[in-house]
Amino acid sequence: MARCTWLVVLLAAASAAEVPSAWDLVHPGPFDAADREQRRQLATDLLRRVELLADVVPSQSPREAARLQAEADALERLGDAATAQRRARLFLSRAYQQRQALDLLEGTVQALRCARDAESVSREMVCWARTSAHLLQEDRLSLALGVLRDRRLVPRERDMPVPARNPSIWYGEYGRGILNLVLIPYLEARAGEATQP
Repeated sequence: MARCTWLVVLLAAASAAEVPSAWDLVHPGPFDAADREQRRQLATDLLRRVELLADVVPSQSPREAARLQAEADALERLGDAATAQRRARLFLSRAYQQRQALDLLEGTVQALRCARDAESVSREMVCWARTSAHLLQEDRLSLALGVLRDRRLVPRERDMPVPARNPSIWYGEYGRGILNLVLIPYLEARAGEATQP
């Protein structure tokens, strides 16, 4: 009986190991980017990781968002007359960096949902391209999270769930993996189809 239980555990572990995850974008394993179901599973896992991070970034109040927009509009009207110090103060402000984090993470979540749920391959690939473009902005996200951590608005890195840790390292790797393992092979296959008689 114990032997049968171990066999079930081993089979379950082997089955779980075959499910594509975000790590397949960093260390390619048996992931087959030509398989729609595997790409859907990859999008689902990556979405879970991004949502864990997005969930800890607090939303902005309408009043704060309006104040931020008013300052950005004022700088726009001033044009070259706006001082570098005033521009830097806005850029490094908590409100501005909070908005950057919210926009970037929400854009990534929407793109991954689109990739997961797309009904055509061409639409799915557009969504993967948008996902990659968002993930490759890891410097922008790192700055935003750094400012928010300094203000104690998001948890410290070590207090985050493991799948949400170190986005400044992993997001860029995920973005490059999408380019190299999903998008480029798809485009190469389409280009090959277009050149055949």
